[in-house]
Amino acid sequence: LALRLDRACENAMRLATWLAAQPAVLAVHYPGLESHAQHEKAKRWFRAYGALMSFELKPGHDMLALLDALEIVIKSSHLGDNRTLAIPVAQTIFWEMGLEKRQRMGISESLVRLSVGIEDYDDLQADFAQALSKV
Repeated sequence: LALRLDRACENAMRLATWLAAQPAVLAVHYPGLESHAQHEKAKRWFRAYGALMSFELKPGHDMLALLDALEIVIKSSHLGDNRTLAIPVAQTIFWEMGLEKRQRMGISESLVRLSVGIEDYDDLQADFAQALSKV
């Protein structure tokens, strides 16, 4: 279990860093990034930053098309799998509260939650690269 979690955390850190540098990505929410509001606390308290993150696309980029274009990443609401899982947050978890309440809570319509798995990192990054190229 420890080896699996180490790999997932490493993949998440690398993917968060890479996603943050992509032109179509507005924001990446991951405590391992220095830009995260809780980064310093997470750095003090934890050995790694976890395998969960979220990111938002810039306006004009179709988040659902991005998810459809992913070939390795599984569309699923589960967490902690060996495979990387993605879910469109506003359209699933927070759908019933409605657009206005989501906006008040700061939940972007383009927010994607990722539970990063233990795939080969290069394969994972390539999957996101090809999907981002289509949106």
